[in-house]
Amino acid sequence: MKKRKEKRIKKKLLVHIGENGFSQMGVTANISPSGMCIATSEIFPLQSELLIWIAAADDIFTLKGLVVWNMNKEILSHEGIPAGIGVKIMEATPGYGHYVASMLTNMSSMPRDTSAKKNHPGH
Repeated sequence: MKKRKEKRIKKKLLVHIGENGFSQMGVTANISPSGMCIATSEIFPLQSELLIWIAAADDIFTLKGLVVWNMNKEILSHEGIPAGIGVKIMEATPGYGHYVASMLTNMSSMPRDTSAKKNHPGH
């Protein structure tokens, strides 16, 4: 199994995906500087070139990507995801790289909670 070179950030962001006049909405499951997993209602074929618009914070980032994997409804239904695609980012507006980098920095600077979770009174 191939290991990922970059850390993925679990992040749900609204995306609009377009390919040759066809478009749909989706939600990211995770993102990195070079790729993302998008939950969609329908999958795109492998090697499809996509335009992706991501709504993040107060910005909309535009990306060009390539579908490197796809999973149909039967495979992902146990996770509540209707379908999904893996996208390799080929081009992105500079702001996207800064956005992901800042999230990675924030993740690495957050202290890890190693204590056991405690039940609050009344739970």
